[in-house]
Amino acid sequence: MGDRERIRGLEEVLAREEIRGVLMDLARGTDRLDAELIRSCYHPDAIDDHAEYRGGPEGFADWVLEVLPYFAATMHFLGNIRIEVEGDVAHSETYCVAHHLTRPDDPEGERDISMGLRYVDRFERRADAGWRIAQRRCVWDWANTLPMDVKHAFGESYTLGRRDREDPSYEREEGA
Repeated sequence: MGDRERIRGLEEVLAREEIRGVLMDLARGTDRLDAELIRSCYHPDAIDDHAEYRGGPEGFADWVLEVLPYFAATMHFLGNIRIEVEGDVAHSETYCVAHHLTRPDDPEGERDISMGLRYVDRFERRADAGWRIAQRRCVWDWANTLPMDVKHAFGESYTLGRRDREDPSYEREEGA
């Protein structure tokens, strides 16, 4: 393998890592209800197709902040991620299991609404923003709803998650 091939290979690895970071940031932004982080994952002219929402990143972030607060918590867990890079365009397929926990005052009781889905994305690398989503389509594979039978009260010693920028994941400790 010559130097050019090595450099091209390293550039592809770096592109995949940047894309993976965008995917993780979008999951985090969604679960933390962080509109700024959500928007930063898309190019301004991107299109997102989430079935119930189809449109640009501004509207998508607004939709997330309108819909997801009806749940006590959400967690989008990303699994298999396949990324194919072709110059300044990349295509990815990301498996996701998304949990949506209903609030205690939900008329149907506390439930875990979980979904298996895949994000089929087109990424573009642009000079002004790097790798960002240009087009996203959600592919829905399955859904399941389970009652929340077991209650677990977290004690005072537990660090609890939040759905805003006060979540501990936004903190940066000195010396870390």
